[in-house]
Amino acid sequence: MGKHNKAICHQCGFKNPGYSKFCTKCGKPMKTYCKCPNCGFENLEDSLFCTECGKRLFKDQKSKEKNRLKCSNCGNFNDLDAKFCIFCGKELIKTSKENLKRPSEGLSYKTISLIIILIFVFGFLIKLGITFFSGNKSHRFISKPVANVDETQVIAVAKHFKCACGGCGELPLATCECDMPKGAVEMKTFIRERLSEGFSVNQVIELLDRRYGHRI
Repeated sequence: MGKHNKAICHQCGFKNPGYSKFCTKCGKPMKTYCKCPNCGFENLEDSLFCTECGKRLFKDQKSKEKNRLKCSNCGNFNDLDAKFCIFCGKELIKTSKENLKRPSEGLSYKTISLIIILIFVFGFLIKLGITFFSGNKSHRFISKPVANVDETQVIAVAKHFKCACGGCGELPLATCECDMPKGAVEMKTFIRERLSEGFSVNQVIELLDRRYGHRI
């Protein structure tokens, strides 16, 4: 180990090879060494100053941990450039501030669940909007133009009825323009269609009465 050819056991004083982990005489664990950041000399781990150059080794335990790599397997500290622990041989995992700040790859289950919920809510709102607008359209009757119909005949039929929608106060059909279901627009369209098919005014009156009622 560096300039230490022999490692002296702190328990019995026996001189062991420098790479020894345990004393070959008494079996006690050997003291570990730390490298001086200034000259590279290996000192006993609990040394505060380098015995070679006098440089302060570590100010406190936090400083020591900051400048060494701690093995996750045995807990011993190694040099920063070490890839494997010199005590147990375990591969050392180096962490940096960038790695700590880097977000984990992939989405968490909580994030995925939130996305799924938002998709369902968004789909429900779209469906609700479509239903609302289509429902509003269904309440309105769009009249279809009927060609070759004498409007005087339409009025001749309409003057015998009131609007059948039930929401406009039963106004006279001849003057009402209500476009609600069973309203004036729908009833007059029915009149025009029957007249265009060749029915007479009296026949259309009877047909309209059977379908809508509200005859005067």
